[in-house]
Amino acid sequence: MAFKKWKDVPEVTEAVSKLEDYSQKYNSLISTGSNDDRAVAQKIWANMSSSYWEILFALVDAQTKTNPSKLIFDDEERLFIDLGYIPGILRLSKDFDPKKFLETKCKADIFPVMTFSDYIAECWATIKGNAIPDPVIGMSLNERISSLNEMLLMAQGERDKFFTDIANSYPTNLNIRQTLQIMNEFLMSAVKVNMRVPEYREGDEATRQKLSQQRKAYLDAEKAAFLLVSSAQKNENNPLPIPKVEKFASLHEKTKVLAKKILYSQIDSIKIARRNKKITDSCSAMSDQMKRSELKNMLVKKREYLTVPAKNARCDTSLLCQFDSTPIDYAKDFEFFREFTGMDIEMFNVPRVRMYGIPRVIFVPGQGLGTYDWSDNSILVPAFPVGGNDKSVSYALATFRWDSDEDRKLKTPYEGIKENKKKSLLAMAASFYKDYSVWLTKEKRGYRLLPRDTHKVFVQMFTTKSEE
Repeated sequence: MAFKKWKDVPEVTEAVSKLEDYSQKYNSLISTGSNDDRAVAQKIWANMSSSYWEILFALVDAQTKTNPSKLIFDDEERLFIDLGYIPGILRLSKDFDPKKFLETKCKADIFPVMTFSDYIAECWATIKGNAIPDPVIGMSLNERISSLNEMLLMAQGERDKFFTDIANSYPTNLNIRQTLQIMNEFLMSAVKVNMRVPEYREGDEATRQKLSQQRKAYLDAEKAAFLLVSSAQKNENNPLPIPKVEKFASLHEKTKVLAKKILYSQIDSIKIARRNKKITDSCSAMSDQMKRSELKNMLVKKREYLTVPAKNARCDTSLLCQFDSTPIDYAKDFEFFREFTGMDIEMFNVPRVRMYGIPRVIFVPGQGLGTYDWSDNSILVPAFPVGGNDKSVSYALATFRWDSDEDRKLKTPYEGIKENKKKSLLAMAASFYKDYSVWLTKEKRGYRLLPRDTHKVFVQMFTTKSEE
């Protein structure tokens, strides 16, 4: 029997038994090859799918009955909550390795990342007013910031070595060591001014002057470095190959992107604390039973949004695992977030992020394409993506980009494209999701697939503005 530790909880055992009965009937019918049996099997599948929430609520009720300070789900519970998978009742691909899946960890990035079971544990902690447990697949905010700082130092070191090798191969009067030292020392100051962080925006005159002067020193050093590389590329006797010029530009841009991610994450800590406190305060006067009900209410609100990824892809909305399929690798999937945000770091320079912070990435059960949950400021990524992992992630970011474009920096130019002028609001949004996905997964990787007018508008919308 599944979930043996809850064998004395009737709600759990009955819900699981019902799913097992449905599963046996479904498997016997679907295997016959008969169209009539297949039709009946699909009706049974619909009933099976509703069992996901029955079992989930039963498990959560059983967990919270003793009013624990935090929720800890075991491996079997995580496989069900995060994948809709119960060994012996439901079936995944033979290549699926539960142990490897459960041990997956995502590298640090600007996005907080968690599974659906992590999300439930976080909800309970905020209701109780306790410390938020670290996500099983991710890191705490402080760990992410520390790791991003380490990544920045490595990126600067790689950029500096590459630049030094170029500079040593060509005649120059530039003080290479000093130029790199200035760029490294004043990078954060330059980015703080460009982003107009609170330290600069709300600081006293002395602080603002200091940051502005350091930014100018950084920009002067940056300009000198790029001038040297440009001169080397134009050298008549030994021109620096274009790929090396592009590599230097890419390595340098990587340092600026990481610096922005660090600052966004640091600023985010205030918004996270404010969000959690708001929930805690609203639940502070509740009885233990009311707090349990509040957790269920939060999950009910999330329930409808968990079907959106499937609806976007026009596929089955069941949250049970897809038979004989292999779920995503969280770590590999999250790498697409790291890659794509590097291509469009300005997506966080929007009013919604300034108000609510960076959206969480929540890996949820079910299939489809990623989406943005406006009500909870979270990005939902299905365990079984349709059309490829990079497509699912790019669609998630597309919906976030579109929904957070309150100042219409994207909507106005996109709606101005001739073929978009007669589209409804929903059709316009769907069209943008598709085009933005192509922009990230194809065009930014060197493949021209968008129509000429659309490509031109995307270049205008997403080309990084000068920081001068």
